[in-house]
Amino acid sequence: MGLEDFQPRYLKVAEHGDNVVVQFGVSHINDEENIEDLGHELFLLPDQFGFQKIVLNMAGVEYITSSVVGKMITLHRKLHRNRGKMVISDLTPGVQDVLDASRLLSYFTHCETEEQALAILRAHEDFEGDSTVG
Repeated sequence: MGLEDFQPRYLKVAEHGDNVVVQFGVSHINDEENIEDLGHELFLLPDQFGFQKIVLNMAGVEYITSSVVGKMITLHRKLHRNRGKMVISDLTPGVQDVLDASRLLSYFTHCETEEQALAILRAHEDFEGDSTVG
């Protein structure tokens, strides 16, 4: 199954070479069942499709709950264990407030724009390539 066959309910996904950009398709996610489905969709990207470099573009997301933050932390850890990377971009004030209150702005790599996030991932690729040469 290729990414073109992936029909997520809560995410919009776009491939950029080895990187994938994820946008949330809804502005508020607060029902626990929906959060579980969202997490499942997020985790399919590394687990089933093999993406290890993911941008979470938060444009249009007005608010996230701690359960959604938990899914983001889990995704970050999955990627980190496999030498991958997640970058969050386009933080809205509501999302930034939640991450700041949780003291997670320093935990996650984040930047202002999707383009900057993709540049960070490309730099990560270059760094990883250099570190394995020998």
